[in-house]
Amino acid sequence: MKPILYHSDETDFGHNGIGILVDTVEAFVTEERNGMFELQFVYPVTGLHFEHIQEYCIVKAKPNDTMRDQLFRIYKSTKPINGLVTFYAQHISYDLRYNKLPKIQVSGPGQVALNAILTNAVNPHPFTGYSDVTTNSSTEIGPANVRQA
Repeated sequence: MKPILYHSDETDFGHNGIGILVDTVEAFVTEERNGMFELQFVYPVTGLHFEHIQEYCIVKAKPNDTMRDQLFRIYKSTKPINGLVTFYAQHISYDLRYNKLPKIQVSGPGQVALNAILTNAVNPHPFTGYSDVTTNSSTEIGPANVRQA
């Protein structure tokens, strides 16, 4: 896997951004059902684009053989050890943790609920969602952060 690095405020991911992190020594994604979805990668301090890799930058990477590329936001890095730095990035959807959702009433299938959550977020955001749940239901959601909902 060769991740692609983007600026923290990028919104168009149809290009190679700052650049492909060609010198990546190791990269892997950990995904838990309804849990963690993180990218960890090791990069040499002498690697191409190393000076541009910093917290909040976005990295595009393929998590596994069946999924399409996903976006991850860097949140932490280690100090160099033997010239290598480990970077930690959470799936971009974790950005929704900082966006509040007031209490809302929802009726309908999953897509209706998902749309209601995303459109009723307190702050504007670029996220969309898809649900294939066709069962009609009614519920009250919130207050919560949008990712929790």
